[in-house]
Amino acid sequence: MTLTRARWAALSTAMVFALAGCGGDAAPPPAATGDESQPATEDEAAGPTLEVTSPRGGAVLEGNVVSLQLDGSGVEIVSADGDTSGTTGHYHVFVDRDPVAAGEAIPKEAGIVHSTDNPVVLTGLAVGQHRLVVVYGDGTHTRIGEAQAEVAVEVAGPSVDASAPETAPAGSPVTVDVVVEGLTLVAADGDTSGTTGHLHVFVDREPTPAGEPIPAEDGIIHSAETSIPVPNLAPGEHTLWVVAGDGTHTPLDPAVMDKVTVSVVE
Repeated sequence: MTLTRARWAALSTAMVFALAGCGGDAAPPPAATGDESQPATEDEAAGPTLEVTSPRGGAVLEGNVVSLQLDGSGVEIVSADGDTSGTTGHYHVFVDRDPVAAGEAIPKEAGIVHSTDNPVVLTGLAVGQHRLVVVYGDGTHTRIGEAQAEVAVEVAGPSVDASAPETAPAGSPVTVDVVVEGLTLVAADGDTSGTTGHLHVFVDREPTPAGEPIPAEDGIIHSAETSIPVPNLAPGEHTLWVVAGDGTHTPLDPAVMDKVTVSVVE
């Protein structure tokens, strides 16, 4: 039988549709059940974040107290409680030194500040440039991940840097030694220029706020010396704040202060 060109075209079209239908034996894709695990978000995959929002890099700050305002995510800030999950922890500021690597223990020693506060207040900074690096540490003071924030600032002064023994025997005075920069120590003479003044040691109490006179009462020692004995400390841990004040016994503003802790043992 001879097929015309039109009949060949019709037959070819029918064969194409028939061949397309042969794929019907393939299994259809499974329907979504809603139980599949959701992929991690970009933030979760990247891990915790941390940044310093204030002060800005290169800032020149009067006095010697720096308040680091922080912003971060991925770690709930709590006091050290032994948790090693990496989801809770607190801040550690390394002052003029490199931080430990991720997974390493963060020591408690000079130049490293452990804090749950935000802002983290740094005291006792010397006049000059300072590099401040902030990392997270867990409940055992072990660094969490690679997140860190860094800022460089200049402390213009004046400044005080206090030191005292970590432990001291009961019954003996504890001596606080103070390095003073940018301030001439004199007895209270009424001068409010900020170039002269004297020191005040607050024993187990918060310093007097800026603008308020520092009282002459128990628990506060007034001195124009850089070596200050603190008597009659009972056994236990004690916090000693050293605050510079002017000739009217008013704290310098911006603040000039430092803090030390001493354990008195029997």
